[in-house]
Amino acid sequence: MPLTIPAHERERLDEKVALVTSSAPGICAETAMLLAKAGAKVIVCGRNANQGLATVKQIRSEGGRATFVLADIAVIADVQSVIDETIATYGRLDILFNNVSNSYAQDGLVADVSESVWDRVIEPLLKGTFFCCQYALPFLQQSSSGTIINLIEKTPDSRDDSVSAVCQGGVLALTGAIAQQFAASAVSANVIWAAPLEADPSDIHLLLSGALTQPIAAAEVVTDPEDASLADPRPFSSIAEAVMYLACHGNRLHGRALLVNTAVH
Repeated sequence: MPLTIPAHERERLDEKVALVTSSAPGICAETAMLLAKAGAKVIVCGRNANQGLATVKQIRSEGGRATFVLADIAVIADVQSVIDETIATYGRLDILFNNVSNSYAQDGLVADVSESVWDRVIEPLLKGTFFCCQYALPFLQQSSSGTIINLIEKTPDSRDDSVSAVCQGGVLALTGAIAQQFAASAVSANVIWAAPLEADPSDIHLLLSGALTQPIAAAEVVTDPEDASLADPRPFSSIAEAVMYLACHGNRLHGRALLVNTAVH
């Protein structure tokens, strides 16, 4: 079912520029299309030109604005090029979306991980995310509402992926560090924690509490962000909708984790 954007959401992202640091189908493509439907100008980057160009073509066919940049965020020079291309193309950067949920077939139990596997997983997921944030921050600070959104997705298939778990924990800590260090600026940093239905919410809160200010359950997110009460719950039917919410209202949720049940996306 196609995602719809309320009129007041479209107004919030009109003329904003969003960078999606993956061209993979699914979450990243859906997020790029949803942000574009909301009026944002979107840069999609990734190693797969066919996937990225297909997403951009679809966005443009629906009247949106999007550009693809061929890049591998595991390569620091490529990260710099993506940020430079974003500024050269659209003149600003308001939203950075990092998906730290990729898996690698050879990742596994701690006792079985080789150095080559460690490097293969760490470089795009943790190193790449770190430097995407670092290079984007000066431009996000120039925006009136610059925001970093990091996605961590835990699935039953990834429970034995040791290096991916290290990366996700590192990104949690990184998000908390950015939130603390840039608390006085116009930049916000938040995490979407996507977990399967069977995950224990208390365990998730315990894990997040060490790295972030405060987790927020999806059922606690208000429909009207100006309403200080949490009486009007807003569940999300997809991760892309959660990204959309933080893109619009993330400056009110600095250093927080938005919990999303992946059973419904």
